Amino acid sequence: MSSANLPAQYLEAEEEFRRADTAEAKLEALRKMLALIPKHKGTEKIQGDIKKRIAKWKNQAEAARKKGAKRADPSHVPREGAAQVALIGPVNSGKSSLLAALTNSLPAIGDYPFTTRMPQPGMLFHQGIPIQLVDTPALDPAVTEKWIGSLIRNTDMAVMVLDLARDDLLEQWEAVHTTLDSLRIRLEPPGSEKRFTGDGWAIIPTLYLGNKCRMEAAKDRLEVLADLYQDLPEIHPVSVRTGSGLEGFKDLLKGSMGLIRVFSKPPGKEVDLDQPFVLREGATVADLASMVHKDIGRMLKFARVWGTEVFDGQKVARDYVLLDGDVVELNT
Repeated sequence: MSSANLPAQYLEAEEEFRRADTAEAKLEALRKMLALIPKHKGTEKIQGDIKKRIAKWKNQAEAARKKGAKRADPSHVPREGAAQVALIGPVNSGKSSLLAALTNSLPAIGDYPFTTRMPQPGMLFHQGIPIQLVDTPALDPAVTEKWIGSLIRNTDMAVMVLDLARDDLLEQWEAVHTTLDSLRIRLEPPGSEKRFTGDGWAIIPTLYLGNKCRMEAAKDRLEVLADLYQDLPEIHPVSVRTGSGLEGFKDLLKGSMGLIRVFSKPPGKEVDLDQPFVLREGATVADLASMVHKDIGRMLKFARVWGTEVFDGQKVARDYVLLDGDVVELNT
């Protein structure tokens, strides 16, 4: 295939490869080239050559890293907030834009593939609950590194972001799930239990977002996807650019992880509604007391609760199961 038939962005990436003076830079340029080259029979030979060069430069980049200073484990993102959620998906699906729209993080955002090279965390605050979102490199069979699998396994939940404006949505869907299979990760609907099987698979509860839901033919693409995959999970439409669907997504995220807010009211004082304690559904008064302070948990005699399932200030025992929005006065 002549260079005249290759897209301009591919040629720019090819020139970037020629100019690169480090193994890491050459590897990144090759990954861009592979993502940008049209996928059809006429380019199969070029694709194969790029993949061989990626393998070569990946080895050289790894050797260069080993010679240098010890690199921090990229799969380890320190946990903050009530839960940690991985944003995953194919190239240029809008994960980084979603992170920027929902948190105070400033990730690199570009219209070229593989803009995100390392995990990028940000904190989402919803109804007083802090949830850590972690943007991850795009999932692609040719370039995804194994450490990304470790990162996803370590999170509480995943959010798959798909671009409904793309004509190659089906190919992207296949590429992502092929990559996850190679990492021995299986996605299940929200509300499922995160678990690990005896043969090494990780089962991760996952929400699916369809970005650019207002673009032309987005609904038609979803219908085609549903026709091909009878067990297709529900895909929630959002538009990161306009903000459509994002508030609903926050509610879904909170509910899917079973997070509840409980407010503490010291005896004889007003309740603090600005700083809720965040627990999981099924948590009891005793769990809250231990979270406030281990000595309170040990010395707790009873509690008074203001909420939807009790009359105001009702006296309850240690094993009373709390609900979202309950106000609790702990008495030792």
